[in-house]
Amino acid sequence: MTRAGIAASIAALAPGALMLTGCGASSDAASSKGPSSSQASSFDGAYISITDGARGEIAAIDGHEITYIDVSAGDLQCKLTTMALDDIKHRAIVKDGRTDKGQYQVVSTGTINDGRTSVLWNDVNGSDQTGTDPGSGALSISSDMITLGYTFDYSIDQVQLIPVDSGQAKALMAKDCDQHS
Repeated sequence: MTRAGIAASIAALAPGALMLTGCGASSDAASSKGPSSSQASSFDGAYISITDGARGEIAAIDGHEITYIDVSAGDLQCKLTTMALDDIKHRAIVKDGRTDKGQYQVVSTGTINDGRTSVLWNDVNGSDQTGTDPGSGALSISSDMITLGYTFDYSIDQVQLIPVDSGQAKALMAKDCDQHS
């Protein structure tokens, strides 16, 4: 596939990814708190990171559920981004993928509180960032960006993500595809 074809594929998938309604993990805690995940929110959709050190990573929001995905795999980043956005669109996120095996990787799943100010991460992150305990992280949501505070890396205090259908996100994804093809 050509660079232009890959960029066009990503651009075509982006609007559909924002229409997702079932990507997050389910758990007893998630199902017992807050509105049902099937209750659509104006913030549902896929977001891509613009933060150095986490650039290109993806967050998918569905109601009160969030899934954080790593697609950083050098030359495979464009392919993995396209794959992740397509799976988000089709409600088929692969939970056990590994970037070293040519797949995107779900870093963690979590539940967003009713006030939309924090996330209780179910796995991987946790309070000790070892994956053994759940832990919370700050969350800020606006119409053009979400910010996850002190999430998965001690060196990054805040990860900023923008909607995948925004012009800035499309340009970022096209640039990544040009660099890695």
